[in-house]
Amino acid sequence: MDREHDIEAIHRQAERWLARLRASDCSAAERRDFDAWRTAQTTHAEAYAQAEQLWSGLDELAEDPEIVQWRQEARRSAQATPSRNGRLRWLAVASLAAVVLCTSFATWWFVGGSSASSYATAHGEQRSVVLADGSRIVLNTDTVLDVDLGRHTRRVWLRRGEAMFEVTHDANRPFVVQAGGNTISDIGTRFDVRDSGAQTVVAVLEGAVAIARDGNTAELTAGEQIVAGDGAWTRGRADPTMTAGWTQGRLVFRATPLGDAVAEANRYGPDRLVIADPSLAQLKISGEFRIGNTSALVRALQSVYPIRAEHDRGNGEIRLYRR
Repeated sequence: MDREHDIEAIHRQAERWLARLRASDCSAAERRDFDAWRTAQTTHAEAYAQAEQLWSGLDELAEDPEIVQWRQEARRSAQATPSRNGRLRWLAVASLAAVVLCTSFATWWFVGGSSASSYATAHGEQRSVVLADGSRIVLNTDTVLDVDLGRHTRRVWLRRGEAMFEVTHDANRPFVVQAGGNTISDIGTRFDVRDSGAQTVVAVLEGAVAIARDGNTAELTAGEQIVAGDGAWTRGRADPTMTAGWTQGRLVFRATPLGDAVAEANRYGPDRLVIADPSLAQLKISGEFRIGNTSALVRALQSVYPIRAEHDRGNGEIRLYRR
């Protein structure tokens, strides 16, 4: 009996989280708390996945006669029942809704439904998401993606930004990522996809992926990457430390042009670095720095390289000059 009560409590928590995450004032801190709750136990992830599946069917069921009837019953109950019985009224309406939703959702799933969700991060924010199939996605700063766990195909649309994928392989349900006009198909792996708009970089850390774009195809294995874009299709080696460094809170540079390093640092920090002297843009730098700690990066640049920095407190810029 205690176990049944525990499971019931977990499902109530999942339902509350589902409602809270869809609120317009849900904060980044609350989303981190939710991620911690969902990854704490597999039962949490399973309960939330079930709640999401029910929710995702609501749009398609909006005009269902049973749903319309439930809404009418809910309105009548809310008008007829005194406020002091609010808890009982809520339970009655919730019970009716559960019956209607479970019945309608079973029909919806049977005819080929799916579980669709959207995830996003703000500037400087990162977020880890465990999907209902056990796959894990880590979103980097300023990233937006949509997930649709269909009955036959699991599909992700990376709208912008960067994400690391750790996929639970399922031969009967391929895992496909769409990014910047590219189609990346998982073959049981861990891989990173970054879409900057102009081009998409796919790097494989474990396993293999197949990628296709405009008639071009390639299969990448661990330690390989490809840069794909309009007129670009360049295959090369991937540095696992550089590729995955951001998931551990680090920026990793290996003979990286300063212009590229500055662009990377600006994705996270509150201060904005500006190369005031164009001759510095191709200067190669190396090192590892904590994400968001722009001041430490600037100190290192001034100590090791022929660079001086000027801080503009008015606009938050740090301008880099050659010395």
